[in-house]
Amino acid sequence: MSAQTSYDSATLWEILTETVHALAMYKHHKRYVEKVLLPEKPRISAKEMALVMGMPLGEAIVILEELRPSSKGAPETEAKAKAATGKSLLDYGTE
Repeated sequence: MSAQTSYDSATLWEILTETVHALAMYKHHKRYVEKVLLPEKPRISAKEMALVMGMPLGEAIVILEELRPSSKGAPETEAKAKAATGKSLLDYGTE
């Protein structure tokens, strides 16, 4: 019995962020990226960051999306903010 479920990009982003936020090292990684890595290399790609820090690519994508300034306006949920960027998860692997 195979129930195939399709997810839209906003739902996938919510699932990814929920999973990343549950990782034990997430807060420590995010703080290190914010305080050390981004000031040294502000245009680092998610793929490079994942390799340098030994973290999953999904975690790197979420951290960069949360730390890099995009559109500063009214507070939005991460899913809405992600949808507004117009990027897919695959866009982060090649930056």
